[in-house]
Amino acid sequence: MIILFMITILTLFVICTRDIINLFKKDIYSVDSRINNIQEEIKKDDVENYSTIGWLRVQGTNIDTPILYLNYTKIENDEDDDDYYGSGDITVDKQSYLWNNIYEENLLNKINIQGHNILNLSEHPDIGLDQFSRFDDLMAFVYYDFAKENKYIQYTANGKDYIYAIFSVEFVKDSDLDTYVYENYSKKEMKKNIRNSIENSLYKYNIKVNENDKIISLITCTRMFGDNSNTDFVVNAKLVEKNKKLKNYSIRKTKKYKEIESILESEVEKNEA
Repeated sequence: MIILFMITILTLFVICTRDIINLFKKDIYSVDSRINNIQEEIKKDDVENYSTIGWLRVQGTNIDTPILYLNYTKIENDEDDDDYYGSGDITVDKQSYLWNNIYEENLLNKINIQGHNILNLSEHPDIGLDQFSRFDDLMAFVYYDFAKENKYIQYTANGKDYIYAIFSVEFVKDSDLDTYVYENYSKKEMKKNIRNSIENSLYKYNIKVNENDKIISLITCTRMFGDNSNTDFVVNAKLVEKNKKLKNYSIRKTKKYKEIESILESEVEKNEA
């Protein structure tokens, strides 16, 4: 009886000590609100083709960028095709835009943000170059050392800053990727999407995610597997509950990472030769 009592006391002591330590731990991601960035000052430059509907920051990268809704009907009927590529009616402040296919700023349970990767298409991507814009710097997540230090995404919409915790990083064939999400996924669809993302991930994140979570996916093109691989690079994250601590949860490499590790290493060896 005494031994059981001592074990109980010791267990409570360990739990309390852990909680006290966690209380004084600083969050590993510092929220820097972008609410003002997407209000009247930047929206006043919106035109019929494009509307500013949000803002995105990605920890550890230079991605700090407006999200636009592209009016494809207007663009397709526009004689000036250059508008689509960020010239014409797009102002200088919006040259490095990302886009979403949802006009409303509703917080769906599955949000896809897309962006071009034009300057970082090699088999050994660079990190944080000044000339990077759009989603060029998203490719930094192919490196384990970078991924284990950077785990949070800040999405601003509806006058609020939302924080998402990354749970998978993957390469996906274009044919297997649903980029046009216009409404909430069903529980069955969400469960399948999460399962596939985790199974396909380069890393195993020590974080729980299920079909009741809200998910954001950042999508860009890549040539890690050649010019004609028709493959996209995707970073997936789950919405963090309001006021919850942003912890530095652990990750480890998976078999999927081993498949690209040889590509990364061979490119380094080729450059050093």
